[in-house]
Amino acid sequence: QAPASLLRWFKMMSARPEVANVMSSLPEESKAKAAAPQSKAKEKKEESAGGKFVELPGAKMGEVVVRFPPEASGFLHVGHAKAALLNNYYKESFQGKLIMRFDDTNPAKEKEEYEEVILEDLKMLQVRYDYFSRTSDHFETILKYCDKLLKEGKAYVDDTDAETMKTERDAMTKSKNWNNSPQKNIAMWEEMKKGSEAGTKCAVRAKINMESPNG
Repeated sequence: QAPASLLRWFKMMSARPEVANVMSSLPEESKAKAAAPQSKAKEKKEESAGGKFVELPGAKMGEVVVRFPPEASGFLHVGHAKAALLNNYYKESFQGKLIMRFDDTNPAKEKEEYEEVILEDLKMLQVRYDYFSRTSDHFETILKYCDKLLKEGKAYVDDTDAETMKTERDAMTKSKNWNNSPQKNIAMWEEMKKGSEAGTKCAVRAKINMESPNG
């Protein structure tokens, strides 16, 4: 069942003379035809990546938690809406929880007015979240986990420039900083926390499998 707002829009557009004229002039073979029930069932079963509904193996009713974490640096686009609706679908299907979290880690770009508009858009999309937070609410926790991962050798601090970093990711090659000692990583991490000139050129990166196509 399509949302009421979408049905209203469709009826309004269908009633416009210019739309009706264009639609009537189209050849029959170019018009979309309703799929047979069995085709719809097959399509629903086979849908996978790319923002479509997929099965969640092992998911338990009442235990699924999803999140929608936009950055308040602009208005929502179609991709944002798709992500929000997808997460809301899983929340409702499994009677779970949806966390609405603004990723406010780039204050130079973010504005309060965008937050207000995004929340209004979610209401229009009938996306209902259960918890609201901002990434900045969890900075202390994030700092602690960075310390832990760096000391355990599961992450490293990288001062590679963005263009080189992208090239290395595309080539599935490790950064020059991959094998930094824990001591060097901690020293660079301290510069990041100070906000020094050297620190602002760094990023903490997890030691993931660089040969994975999902990297």
